[in-house]
Amino acid sequence: MESQDGTLKYMVNKNSENFKIHLFSTGGFLPALRFHSEDDAYSSEWTMSLEEIYDYKKKNGGFVDLDYVFNINFKLPIREKDPEFYSLIKDLNLEEFVGKILSFRERNDSFELFKAEFKEAEKSIEKRKSITWKEKLAAFSYSMNYPAKHFSAEDMLRLKSNLMPLISVIIASLPQSSYLEMMALHDAGLIDLIQVDKDSTVEPHPETGRIYHYRSEDGSKTTQSYQLFIDAIGQQQMNMDDLPFEGLKNQNSTSSAYLGFKEYQKGKELFENGTENVFEGYNNNYYLKVPGLGINDHFQSLTVYNEAVKNLFIMAVPFIRRTQSRLFWIGFLRYGS
Repeated sequence: MESQDGTLKYMVNKNSENFKIHLFSTGGFLPALRFHSEDDAYSSEWTMSLEEIYDYKKKNGGFVDLDYVFNINFKLPIREKDPEFYSLIKDLNLEEFVGKILSFRERNDSFELFKAEFKEAEKSIEKRKSITWKEKLAAFSYSMNYPAKHFSAEDMLRLKSNLMPLISVIIASLPQSSYLEMMALHDAGLIDLIQVDKDSTVEPHPETGRIYHYRSEDGSKTTQSYQLFIDAIGQQQMNMDDLPFEGLKNQNSTSSAYLGFKEYQKGKELFENGTENVFEGYNNNYYLKVPGLGINDHFQSLTVYNEAVKNLFIMAVPFIRRTQSRLFWIGFLRYGS
């Protein structure tokens, strides 16, 4: 029900007194909220042209450097639009910037931060003024997809482990109506956010619905049953094994996507340490297998020999996504005692 001040109050049905919602997140964060945006999220001004990409690669060891893209597509636009915020981050590298932002989120209760961000978003919408760093970070997440296949394996690992967890929180922004509903549930003591490990698993059960196995933030193993389970992680990246056309795989018309290491010794070190998805190639170099299929800059499929297949274009987003990441949070609903 809606109160006089416009807030919502959740009233539990008398037949569902034990109703409870658990939100599980690998980062322990709630998503950001929508705010006023001044720019087009798909502006061509935020991307490197193919000419710029290849010119840069010629001068920089055959790769596009993530730090370079971070600077021109995130830090410099912020310097132009929000000099005050830029002064706080101008000397920070990518890891330091992410650490600064995430440490603030980690120090604060997720729902209290949720309330503060709601006020910030409301002010942004009312004054029709963007929250520059969030807007530019979202723009950066789109601009990265163009040069991503030209990153080194080292930079892709940095991107996945450092920047994408922050980007996934910012770009998966909720509408204000969802905030009001979630806070009504929270105020009624009906919703909890629990941080879990990425190796958590869910198994069906004929009587209880679903059983969830996870390791909590303090490292303890937990098993919990739920009558209703909702997987809220969205469309996942897809690989060669997911391709439904066996003929394309058998005829060597497609291949998995790989990135080479800029530093041979780094690739060798990761390979010898058993790092997931790091492989030794036939030419004794080391490669990182990344999600999706191998494609060139014109979306043509590539063979295992890196040759373009003339009339085969891969356009399905789950097979070509390199850098986009979804929120790693899953919602579970529990009814009954």
